[in-house]
Amino acid sequence: MSNQFGKSTWLTALLAGFFCAALASSANAQFGNFNQIGGIQIDPSGELSQTTELMQREYRQQVLDSLANIDARARQSADLRFVSLSALEAALNDAANGVELPDEIKFMAGIQRIQYVIVQPENGDILLGGPGEGWTVDAQGNVVGETTGRPVIHLEDFIVALRTADAANREYGISVSIDPTQEGQQRLRDLFRREGFDPSMKQRIEDAMGPQTISLTGLPTDSRMAQVLVAADYHMKRLAMGFEQPAIDGLPSVLHMAEERGKGFNQDPRFWMEPSYDAIQRSEDGNVWHISGPGAKALTENEATNGRGKDHPIAVRWAENMTENFAALADADPVFAELQNIMDLAVVAAMIRKHDLLGAAHLQVPTIAGDNDRIAMPKWSVPQTVSTQCSFIQIRNSWMVTASGGVQVDSWAVLENVEINDAVASVVTRVGESGDQAWWNAIN
Repeated sequence: MSNQFGKSTWLTALLAGFFCAALASSANAQFGNFNQIGGIQIDPSGELSQTTELMQREYRQQVLDSLANIDARARQSADLRFVSLSALEAALNDAANGVELPDEIKFMAGIQRIQYVIVQPENGDILLGGPGEGWTVDAQGNVVGETTGRPVIHLEDFIVALRTADAANREYGISVSIDPTQEGQQRLRDLFRREGFDPSMKQRIEDAMGPQTISLTGLPTDSRMAQVLVAADYHMKRLAMGFEQPAIDGLPSVLHMAEERGKGFNQDPRFWMEPSYDAIQRSEDGNVWHISGPGAKALTENEATNGRGKDHPIAVRWAENMTENFAALADADPVFAELQNIMDLAVVAAMIRKHDLLGAAHLQVPTIAGDNDRIAMPKWSVPQTVSTQCSFIQIRNSWMVTASGGVQVDSWAVLENVEINDAVASVVTRVGESGDQAWWNAIN
């Protein structure tokens, strides 16, 4: 928002809260009816609100009660655990015939990131591999690793990623943005013109701005994958504004940084998150792919849009600090680990489509890919609005409140940086020696 209220006052508003959702329908029992992300509920109208501690405890117990006992072999931590796409396809076809999906399928054998994609034309299969272990439920109801506390990858997210990969390419990626409405901005300008500004006006400022709009592109808005993107975006804004403390040290809010330096902004800083990976490594024959890197980074508005404007140095430093600390933050905060998982899945899905890995593997997965309607995907409440929340810090003669932006997932752009490295093919031998599981193998 531009400065229209004189040199001593400039304001923007930040939506606040954190996000979760419950499935809107109990008809999709194949995937289970208990899923939540982060501690916010969405009502039938699409409005986000925080859950209470009591609600979180009750929800956690529901999730725990829904889980089956974990096979002893699946509980063992593994540096790499590989799952078979052909086996996942077969399990979904069984579910279409009324068979409940086992937890090992729903949570993809407890994998917590995807680091390898292996094409096996001799077996008509593709394997996805990453670190894995047994799973449990954390305090907010997230299904996480028993020892690491990192969220496991959900099969329904992989299905959505693969089904939307082509559309994500045509629409320049997947995105979420949370923004004030034009009407709300005008009401706020009118309020300040009439009455000026005072921090005691906090409630009136929030009322004037009204609900902010959540926009999602490139993927089904009623999917779990969409919920994760909204949760991560929301959480980033809350950290930037200082509405909640980060799970790690060394990540002060924008407002704290500005106060410490005694300098306000002359612009509205906007922050975005997008994929961040090292160069993808692949074998000479294209049958082994290795993915590494933090998964996401933070950018200012001009960096994200290749704009010609000049970002405020404090905004640039906050984004750099968020990027530098992202991997550690994801280790400590399940919301950002969930975002890593979504980024991984989006990149893997784009890889499968761009390089026709299904064709190379002589593998057909019509149920996973959505080429048939044998299985219905869970329908989540669609996030649409969130109430504005403001916070103020006085810096000299200015009062500042700020932060907006979103998440942009241009998964196809990640694949523009690929290097041939035949050393990655050595993992194939290790997979072949790794055990006798019917649909997943573990390497310690």
